[in-house]
Amino acid sequence: MAQQDPIDQRKLFTQTLVISMIIWLILIMGWSYFSRPPVSDKPPDQMIAEIEKLRAEKDYVEASRRAQELANRYRGAEYGALGILLEAKIYYEDKKDPREAYNRLRQLEELYPNTKVYKEQGLPLLEQVSRQIDEEMGQLPSYRALDAIMRLFSFAGDARFILGILFIAAVIRLIQVPLVNKQFASMRKMIQLQPKLLELQQKYTGQELVQRQMALYKKYGVNPMSGCLYALLPIPFLILVYNAFLVYQAQFRAGHFLWINPDMAARFPGMVGAHLGQFDAPLTLLYAASMYLTSRLTITDPSQAQMQKTMAIFTTLMLLVFSWQFRFPAAFILYWLLTNVFYTVHYKLYMRTPAPELTPVDDAESQAPRNGAVEKPKPMGYQPPKKRSKRK
Repeated sequence: MAQQDPIDQRKLFTQTLVISMIIWLILIMGWSYFSRPPVSDKPPDQMIAEIEKLRAEKDYVEASRRAQELANRYRGAEYGALGILLEAKIYYEDKKDPREAYNRLRQLEELYPNTKVYKEQGLPLLEQVSRQIDEEMGQLPSYRALDAIMRLFSFAGDARFILGILFIAAVIRLIQVPLVNKQFASMRKMIQLQPKLLELQQKYTGQELVQRQMALYKKYGVNPMSGCLYALLPIPFLILVYNAFLVYQAQFRAGHFLWINPDMAARFPGMVGAHLGQFDAPLTLLYAASMYLTSRLTITDPSQAQMQKTMAIFTTLMLLVFSWQFRFPAAFILYWLLTNVFYTVHYKLYMRTPAPELTPVDDAESQAPRNGAVEKPKPMGYQPPKKRSKRK
């Protein structure tokens, strides 16, 4: 059976990636659309009266659904803000669930900061719920750790949150330095092997080319998949930091960064965050741009450059849609951005150092002690014993 040419394989991979991305986006958009409750045609005052009646009857599920209907029907208006507020009250006053109430109130703060409903009813309730959540979360180890870090920079006032996030990003990057250096070493070997790989591509095709490439990798001790393995390294740290930031989210309401402040948020509701606990679109776009540039700068295999560029584009788009859908807090996006900047700087500094000469693994092993024996260091003044001459 004839084997596909590597160029055809790359085209097939790119087409599969594009189709997968389109299907993924359709699923996300479909889920967002069909998860919305149906929009009622009743007058808003009648809908509000029905919601209050359902609350009195303790039918909180139907009351929440009606509140969502009100919010969707009058999106962008006072009644839309009132729908979100009523749902928050159902969670806080009826269901005794301050966390879900806080999520609804944070949505109200992001989308309706200029409405009368938010200023007169939403903001006082948000402050009350924030204090309660902060007291509950204050007992968790992750909260205490973050609070201790922020207190280190208390001299900076509100800027302590920025300095604290910068400190966390730097420390976590330093922890990953040994393994990241191994990743960079593998990437450098791939760069050094490019001339030999190009020679093979000019001489061979199909399965024979693949076999000779794998033999070349084995000869020089290079694992072409090691970059993917090391790329998974930051994920546990990312999850850990994200969960810690969610625990500390009530405190982040006092943090601001450049354009992330209440004045700009009032001018661009839903797009610019009022504080570090809100979603901020410009910061998310800035991180996506940095991620794309980093992906382009770390391309090590010219023969797969086009495929890696395509992956960089679609990974960036996927990140944007994902962040926009779940509206990550600006504090977390800022941490993500800083770790990406540190990674890029680390990569550039590492690649500036002279690369060791690429030698086959067999030659390196021949120079090492056999059978895994480690030669013990000789004491000072040590002289090897003289050989006894054989008697005649």
